[in-house]
Amino acid sequence: MAATLPNIPSIVTDGDLGSEYHNFVRFIRSQNLSGNTLYAYCGAIAALADFLVERGYPTDVEAIDPKHLQEWMIHLRETKSSATANQRYRGAQRFFSWYEGVVEDEKDPTHSYRSPFRSSQMKPPKVESRMTDVLTVQQMRDILAEAGGKTFEGRRDEALILMFYKTGARRAEIANLTVDDIDMATGMFRVVGKGDRERPLWLDDEGVDALSNYIRLRNHHPYRAEPWLWLGRKGRLTDSGIAQVIRDIGLRVGIVNLHPHQFRHTWNANADAAGLSIDTRMALAGWKSDKMPRHYGAQTQQARAIEAARAVATRVKR
Repeated sequence: MAATLPNIPSIVTDGDLGSEYHNFVRFIRSQNLSGNTLYAYCGAIAALADFLVERGYPTDVEAIDPKHLQEWMIHLRETKSSATANQRYRGAQRFFSWYEGVVEDEKDPTHSYRSPFRSSQMKPPKVESRMTDVLTVQQMRDILAEAGGKTFEGRRDEALILMFYKTGARRAEIANLTVDDIDMATGMFRVVGKGDRERPLWLDDEGVDALSNYIRLRNHHPYRAEPWLWLGRKGRLTDSGIAQVIRDIGLRVGIVNLHPHQFRHTWNANADAAGLSIDTRMALAGWKSDKMPRHYGAQTQQARAIEAARAVATRVKR
């Protein structure tokens, strides 16, 4: 059966995986999770369902056993990045753990269930440590030159990219801004991040100027009465619409798979290079631990190490 909800992948299966997926989505929506976490969980189950259907394996939840999941993990490691394999493992693990709890709550002594992840003692795939994709100054110039222009879309895209680049905010945080959220006199605004945590951010003069140029044209847009800051041809520009806009700009300047999070990586690297402490970067970016700023700052640290090596290098052959 099929389960389809707005903004998440649909699942079509002969077994009850589709309907239980629907129930699972309703449950995790009640847990106040971020949109990205919700989509990650849903994407994992959708990918598993596709794999099971393609291989002709059972799609009743209780008929899915460890060997099916182990084969799925092998498939993911061969066809996806280690990060994607790890994310999908954890999403599927969360689903089966939830289902196990549902069965336990039924209190039927004749019916018991154990998650195949627990019964097999499976472990999540290790994530390979790689450098983050920090954008160079020249790449940013190319992106802004391509995005800019005097049209509505050009003004919008330039302001959008500068806001990502100069604040390090997440895609959903920027997408959810309204016109009234921005204090144009000071460049201050507030975003709501993961866990509904609110924090203030600041946009510099260059960013405010670009935003002013965009709002000037926005005031004549057919959907100008909408409260949302970012508009497209059919009304609000959603976070997925923003991702598509940025991806298209990237393709036009030769950057494959350009995504909003790269501006966050780049912001952190620039802030690190400028001497902002980890605590300051955590406060500005909305991180609860120093794991992410350290990871994102690895490229900056590597560049410093190379410069230090150059400084102490001794020429041997004269």
